[in-house]
Amino acid sequence: MDLTPAHLRKVDTRLRDALEGASGDERLRAVVLLRGGGDGRDGTGPEPDPSDFATREAYRRALIDWRSSHTARQIGGTVEALRRLELAPRGGAIGRTVVVEGPARRLLAALDLSGVEHATLDRPLEGPRPRRPKVGGQ
Repeated sequence: MDLTPAHLRKVDTRLRDALEGASGDERLRAVVLLRGGGDGRDGTGPEPDPSDFATREAYRRALIDWRSSHTARQIGGTVEALRRLELAPRGGAIGRTVVVEGPARRLLAALDLSGVEHATLDRPLEGPRPRRPKVGGQ
């Protein structure tokens, strides 16, 4: 498959090699860093202040909840676009990194999304192997 200069800026050498050598249907798994975007005014309000909580546990829980909401607002559109490409994104709950799996041609299409900052090959995926016939009816 042909990669554009824009694609090449977003991939590591292993993913580049896998995509360039692919016909399009090979299944790949990649780790994708999504662009944060936004100006910080995403409706989640300011990050919780530790002094507002009686315990470290309460602060930690509030920080995780805030971070989840903040991240979802920042990357939610890109995660949805990856779902529409049928790449089954996983992760992204409290960070900007997701793991995607799917055909090489769809992963290449994902690189065209403005919300995709960088992608790294995790590994090629093999399809199910056919069962070997039992010898002698065993």
